[in-house]
Amino acid sequence: MKWPLGLACTAALAASLLLACSGGEDTAAAPGGFALCDPGGPATTLAAPACESNPAAYAYPFWDPCQPLDARLANLLATLTIEEKLTLLNGSHPTVPRIGLPAASLGTEALHGLGIAANPNAPTGSFMPMSTQFPQVFGLGESWDPTVMKTVGATVGYEARVYNARGVSDTGRGIGIITRGPNVDLVHDPRWGRTEESFGEDPYLVGEMAKGYLAGLHGDDPRTLLAACTLKHFAANSNETTRLTSSSNVDARNLREYYTATFRTAVREGHADGIMTAYNQINGVPAGVSPILKAMVRGEWGFDGFFSTDGQAATHWVQDQAYFPTLDEAIGAAIAETSGVLLQSNVAPNVNGAYAKGLITEADVDAAIGPALRVRFRTGDFDPAASGPYKAIQSTETPWATDEAKARALDVTRRTIVLLKNATATLPLDRTKINSVAVIGPRADSVVRDWYGGTPPYPYVTGRQGIVDKLAGTNANVIYVLNDNGGAATSAAASADVAIVFVGNHPTCGEPYPPWGTCPSPYEGREQVDRLNIGLEPAQLTLVQSVAAVNPHTIVVLVSSFPQAIGWINDNVPAIVHVTNSGQELGHAVADVLFGDYNPGGHTTTTWYQSETDIPTAITDYDIKKGTTYWYFTGTPLYPFGYGLSYATFEYANPSLSAPTLPACGSVDIGLDVTNTSAVDGDEVVQLYVSYPGSAVQRPLQQLRGFRRVTLAAGATAHVTLSLRADDLAYWNENAGRFLVEDGKSIELQIGASSRDIRLRIPVAVTR
Repeated sequence: MKWPLGLACTAALAASLLLACSGGEDTAAAPGGFALCDPGGPATTLAAPACESNPAAYAYPFWDPCQPLDARLANLLATLTIEEKLTLLNGSHPTVPRIGLPAASLGTEALHGLGIAANPNAPTGSFMPMSTQFPQVFGLGESWDPTVMKTVGATVGYEARVYNARGVSDTGRGIGIITRGPNVDLVHDPRWGRTEESFGEDPYLVGEMAKGYLAGLHGDDPRTLLAACTLKHFAANSNETTRLTSSSNVDARNLREYYTATFRTAVREGHADGIMTAYNQINGVPAGVSPILKAMVRGEWGFDGFFSTDGQAATHWVQDQAYFPTLDEAIGAAIAETSGVLLQSNVAPNVNGAYAKGLITEADVDAAIGPALRVRFRTGDFDPAASGPYKAIQSTETPWATDEAKARALDVTRRTIVLLKNATATLPLDRTKINSVAVIGPRADSVVRDWYGGTPPYPYVTGRQGIVDKLAGTNANVIYVLNDNGGAATSAAASADVAIVFVGNHPTCGEPYPPWGTCPSPYEGREQVDRLNIGLEPAQLTLVQSVAAVNPHTIVVLVSSFPQAIGWINDNVPAIVHVTNSGQELGHAVADVLFGDYNPGGHTTTTWYQSETDIPTAITDYDIKKGTTYWYFTGTPLYPFGYGLSYATFEYANPSLSAPTLPACGSVDIGLDVTNTSAVDGDEVVQLYVSYPGSAVQRPLQQLRGFRRVTLAAGATAHVTLSLRADDLAYWNENAGRFLVEDGKSIELQIGASSRDIRLRIPVAVTR
């Protein structure tokens, strides 16, 4: 016997929530009288506090900030003519002069700070926003800390408000307060060229990090959003080279349990505002017109935000996928399927053509633009100038240039750094005992802006600069060498007490910028290009080998946007540190870790395979049950999911449960003591996994179901509590068409420092 979990089956929801109540047994008559669980209602708008206004003061009711949001939206839609509505299908949301509706930009990049696509062919003087630049998203995920993401989101939201106060033109030029991010796509394969934009491979971790970002981005006001989001990219979107033509073919279990799970969390728990659909097809249908947008996202999850196509997606449905014969039909289908914001150049003729031909109705247009207008209401876009908590933010402010912003960037960057190896306590270095340091390598004296980054308020702090600053005031000599041409690197390394080699990828595939869709090396990847090899570029590996051969005190700093197969380095170099690209304080953060002023606590968020040959499927095969990600990979990884070292050591003890069993529609709290058994302060990431011994269906080897990053002083003990809900154990049953939990099966709780470093195991029976 199995019992269903996941959504309440109230009379009001029964008609629309397909997950909970479609098909299967009559719950009232089911053996044992088991109940359905309710993890929370659908995404909701923010509640409005008491408000006073004079309705007569406004030309139209939608301008009145004290009217209910739904009433304001209904009035605006009723006020707009069909011709005006058609113009609002454009992602730039131009002005509507007749009623004074302002323009808006629904497309400000905001993955790890405000940014814009790095087009090297753009005319001189093109706008490139100056803003606080945190490490790439792949690194932010390695912090395993949603509060870090809240900091990033709040920073992005405030800085977007400053730019928005400077104005948005009728073409969408300028920075809007509806941003593009976070990216909640999953790294099902590390060869994916846009791995840099993802938090990792696990849907629970990615969902929690996205929630943290959204909490900061949305702000704390009960009525008005600081800024709004657009989740990227729905769905099963983690291959680049063939993304314009390929179909991500996924069965219902992969789709429900894995590829859409992050979006569901961000919508239902993070109250996401918008979703950008992917270029690829999903099971043969372009993602932007997939029926799951209405059936699942709107119908089951209760999503009331807007959908957006990716740039020029409709053109690709015609030219590359041959799915529609004409652009009018492609755009008509996108509107009818509620992908209402069209990121499409010169879209007006096709929108008007689709309407004139009867491919879309005014009701379709209302359903498409209404959610985007709803989000604009929630940001206060149509409120009076003196109304709302964020109207006082001035266009002349430069919050990114403050000491506070610099300190924030440094703190976030340090929390992302992962210590991959530290044999014989090589690190931290003692600056009082070092006379010379050789700083070597292609990533040592450059920090490269990635494709969707912005401009930091001061030059990026490179690794070389960070080390120079750290050793200022000592007698240590810092020798910098780019490469080993003429034996320069080996000569410098041989004469130094310590050699620090900075290697890694180039986030835009090299300089000068290569043509779009190309990378000069199969070891590099980026948007539109997947990696073919996941190892370190041979010339860089040779450089490390040459340096290590002449100096046994060699440290490697891997500056990389994705996992890399560095087996030789792991076997032969005593210390390895990982940090991602494009953070403005990279050099200072790395130097703090190398010299012990900060104890690293970051952990990996993907499986680091030893070679691409360990990956059992092609990158376009989305069935992870065949043996990819830590859920199903049975091989030996170079570094497992959740792995990271510290200068401190930690012990886990005294596990306890709040109840002897886990009841259906209930939860259990797992408690444990974590003790810092070393003489230095440090951070530990306590991780809770679940495994399913004896399951009658194929289940993941283990699944992350809770985590907590805790800071412990030397010798201190903290009591950590993690909660597990019964519906966290559900799997998608295709025959029943809903999530089920196996009845009469025991699960194993696994608590540890990584997916392969389990310290405590607790069997728990799941009961009705």
